[in-house]
Amino acid sequence: MRQGHTITENHPVISLLYLVMLALGGAITFSAIGVAVGALIYGLPENLLTGETNLTQANELGFMKILQIFSSAGLFLLPPLVLARIESKTPMQWLKFNNSLSSLLILLILVLMLSGNPVLELIVELNKAMKLPEFLRDVEAWMLAKEKQMEILTKQLLVMNDWKDLSINLLMIAVLPAISEELFFRGCVQRLFTKWVKNYHAGIWITAIIFSAIHIQFYGFFPRMFLGALFGYLLIWTGNIWYPIIAHFVNNGVTVIAAYVYQRQGKSLDEFETATQVGWPVYLGSAVILTGLLMFFRQSALKLQEKNEAGLD
Repeated sequence: MRQGHTITENHPVISLLYLVMLALGGAITFSAIGVAVGALIYGLPENLLTGETNLTQANELGFMKILQIFSSAGLFLLPPLVLARIESKTPMQWLKFNNSLSSLLILLILVLMLSGNPVLELIVELNKAMKLPEFLRDVEAWMLAKEKQMEILTKQLLVMNDWKDLSINLLMIAVLPAISEELFFRGCVQRLFTKWVKNYHAGIWITAIIFSAIHIQFYGFFPRMFLGALFGYLLIWTGNIWYPIIAHFVNNGVTVIAAYVYQRQGKSLDEFETATQVGWPVYLGSAVILTGLLMFFRQSALKLQEKNEAGLD
């Protein structure tokens, strides 16, 4: 796979430090911009300073969404674009952007993400059932409290009354994270760790662990880690960042659309959470189908890479 024309051969650790500094700077700067934009549109919530709010619930929710969009762009989208420019004269090539997309591989990704959902749900349930040893009881209590906070925030953000709310949530939860997080984690972090340890499997799993941990949702750690690993292998097998971006978008977008449909039907988000629970036969069938699809995807992707490298149509 082509690496592009390197400007300077930085050690991966140096490049990772650049990425972290860019992320911190971007998060602070863009969060401040998000606060300013939100204040212009909705006014400034007092709870940023005093713990109280002077906004209506709808305006506070709108303010939160603007802040989330801006902070996410500053933290995950800007840093990989800047780092790629530092590392290479061809930054888009360095990030593995390739406009040559296969309709077969895109279709396989759609089927993969949908058929693998029961397996992911099983991992979620097993993760939630995990208990820490007694001597870590205080740590577990803190983790549960943090998880509850994130659950409340997620439900607030998923409230959608019309198609405008749906469009904003698709941008905030599906489009932006799919592009920015894949560029940050698979495009940069995975690439740099793989270069450092000289083993792409290790690079994928180290990145997947970091990807999951940074979301600070402990009882969703393992499903998110496996998703991160899947996205990592999609990049390795295809050599094209667009495929993990598409998979990430499908995973998040399906959840947003399903939550919207449930609310339009007059159902609560609590009902939406329990609706995905199925039995062991479905889990087993999903695992078998997912395994077969992954094998077929890998074979198809590698053949396509060989064909492209040979310069064939």
